[in-house]
Amino acid sequence: MPKAASFAFALAISASSVFALIYGSLGLNGYGAFTASYLSLTVIMIAVFGSLEGFRFSILDIPVLTLIACAGISFSRNPQQVDLRELVLLGLTVSAYFAGRSLVKEDVPVLRAVCFWISLAILSVGTALTVPYLVLHGELGRPFVLGFDNATTAFSVSLGILIILLLSSEYRSPTWIRNVLVLLIAFSMAVFAASMVRFSLLAIMVCTALSALLLKQQRRFALSMLAILVASTALGLLARFDNANLYVRYAIEGARGEVSGGSATILPPSYAARRNPEATTADCESVNTRNSIAIRKQLISDAANLIPRAGLFGFGFMSFGRLGCFEGASPHNDLLQAFVEFGWMGGAAFLTLIALIPLLLLKPARPDGDLRFVFLLNAFMIMLSMAYGQIGRDLPLFLVLGLAVSVLSSNDGSASSRVRFHMLNWGTGPK
Repeated sequence: MPKAASFAFALAISASSVFALIYGSLGLNGYGAFTASYLSLTVIMIAVFGSLEGFRFSILDIPVLTLIACAGISFSRNPQQVDLRELVLLGLTVSAYFAGRSLVKEDVPVLRAVCFWISLAILSVGTALTVPYLVLHGELGRPFVLGFDNATTAFSVSLGILIILLLSSEYRSPTWIRNVLVLLIAFSMAVFAASMVRFSLLAIMVCTALSALLLKQQRRFALSMLAILVASTALGLLARFDNANLYVRYAIEGARGEVSGGSATILPPSYAARRNPEATTADCESVNTRNSIAIRKQLISDAANLIPRAGLFGFGFMSFGRLGCFEGASPHNDLLQAFVEFGWMGGAAFLTLIALIPLLLLKPARPDGDLRFVFLLNAFMIMLSMAYGQIGRDLPLFLVLGLAVSVLSSNDGSASSRVRFHMLNWGTGPK
């Protein structure tokens, strides 16, 4: 039953938006039991209604199994107190990869159709909800849509998925439908840019540029779409010029590594981060805790300092929040987190996985719309994980990675043979 599995897949990769809509409508900050139940149900549905017929072990499964082993060894060697909720989410995230492995290439057309309608619904509702907050609460900073300052970032993921679906389609729909979609996309892009969403919009533009490079026949449309996205972003920033100017000042401040006299007292774009009591280094104490750009820079610096000391198996899951500058924080980068918490072996395994999958999908994605969708979706999720990632909560990433490995292992021979071929013929790409 590919429709049931596809429905669960679409709900899983849109989970952050769904949670923002449900919890915000109910006036809740979250409810752990419902979150775990929702994610568990989507993973179980994908696994149950997916297909294991013709399943074959792939060489690309080895990095995942290595990462799991390193996480287990790291936890046993560093038995610090870890929130049970975070362990449950990590378990669900890992299981999502294996659920994705139960999806086959023949299911992708159905999966694309279901993802289209769910992403379209979420984007329409999310954009409509965001506009009043921008108009009525136009103060500096991000709009707290339904009480969440990251709701617009979550909605922008649905925007990215919708654009990827449009770029990988064969355009069989009437022209007016595509024009309406482009209009909705342009308006939503402007709204989210005005809401100070940053990296996910950049990732969307990169995926659009990749689409232009993949297929010559699509290049004109993809480049036109890219121009529309850039123009919409510029209009959104101009609509809240004072707010955009504040973020530019924060960016300059973060790049210089200093706190300007005025910016620390300006109404912050978001909440202030909390420093660890033990973090008394000069670099940490000088960070403006209301400047998200300076905070990200410090998190990367902390990770760079910790990785050489992490050893083979790291400091343990969730250890970065104790060892870094800011209490309870992650590096917001799955790769850095894997190296710090799961060690050099765990980090290398994760790096191998996220590097090989797009590389192996690149050539077969050119003529095949289904594979192009899988390639662009993986590229999008990987980019998001480099800016927003928390490896224990990145269930959508591991789900799409599992889908990619499943598609690769069933597309014209085993993935292992293509990996060997690619290594022997580096310049020509995978067979």
